[in-house]
Amino acid sequence: MFFGFQGQDAVVGGRMPNTGTTEGVKAVHPCRGPRQRRLGRRMNNWLVYRTIRKAIRENGAEGPVLMAPCGYGWFFEKFKRDGIPIVGIDIDPKTVGWARTAVVPAPPVFEGNVLEMPFKDGEFDFVVNNRFQLHFDQDFRAKALKELARVARRHVLVHYDTMSVRQFLRKLRGVRKPVRDTAHIKTWRKTLRKERKRLFDREQMVAEGAAAGLHVKKLYPVCFALSDRTYCLYEKGSTARG
Repeated sequence: MFFGFQGQDAVVGGRMPNTGTTEGVKAVHPCRGPRQRRLGRRMNNWLVYRTIRKAIRENGAEGPVLMAPCGYGWFFEKFKRDGIPIVGIDIDPKTVGWARTAVVPAPPVFEGNVLEMPFKDGEFDFVVNNRFQLHFDQDFRAKALKELARVARRHVLVHYDTMSVRQFLRKLRGVRKPVRDTAHIKTWRKTLRKERKRLFDREQMVAEGAAAGLHVKKLYPVCFALSDRTYCLYEKGSTARG
């Protein structure tokens, strides 16, 4: 079942809907906006995508890879270039609209909740969960990981933030970002982390995976010196390795 995208926030042909003040003005896709063209952002995106691609290729992913959630269509162009078929899902209709215009031809992108996805058990051999789990509390992460495991046949790749050289130096300097004020937020985004940076270690990843029937197969750090990101490769039905 393909979830249609309708309503006033629909994005058609790469353009936002006419409102009387923006008629004829072509909208810039979020994946190609000014912020994404900065050198630091481009380097970060390249390192992150390289890590995800390495995990996909090393483990011989079969069939389309599920990006859950897929956001605005992050890395869709790179996946297409490398011949990696994908399917996306996201909860926000406007975001889904952007994802469906990120690349031509558009891959299947569904509108749905990661806690209750419209897919069969084991429908995807490889599932990627990027920049998502670490934002939520333990109860939400447990529910989401169980659902990711349900639709995965073999592997689930999950992004966690871990201690890095950058974070270690910040800790030595006593640098802390302020707690977010979420009182005014009324949508699902209210559940986003209040703490600006939550760091995980392998033991936490093992425990979270075990609760969802998954085992840690391998950790894929993006770049220990430059990035806090580590991708944990979970596997179904085997003992942990690596």
